[in-house]
Amino acid sequence: MGKFVVSSKAKTDTAPVSREEFVTGSAMYQTQTGGRPLKPVRVNFDIDPDTHRRLKIRAIDRGMSVALLVRQLIDTELAS
Repeated sequence: MGKFVVSSKAKTDTAPVSREEFVTGSAMYQTQTGGRPLKPVRVNFDIDPDTHRRLKIRAIDRGMSVALLVRQLIDTELAS
C-alpha cells in the first residue's frame, strides 16, 4: 500500500470559509511560517502548442526565459 491514502468520502459537512481562512489554512502557508524564508510555489498547467510556441518566441525576443516572462505577466495582471 502506498504512503498516501485517499478517502472516498467527500467532505460535505464543512461550511465555506472566507478568503483569509482559505489562504492561512493551506498546507503551503502553514509549512512556510515560523521565520523561514518563503519558498517558490510550482505551478503546472497545460497550454496549446501554438500558444507555447508564441510564448517562447516572445521570451526569446525579450532575451528572457519563458518562466520569467510568465512571472512578469502574472505580476502585471495582479498589480491592477
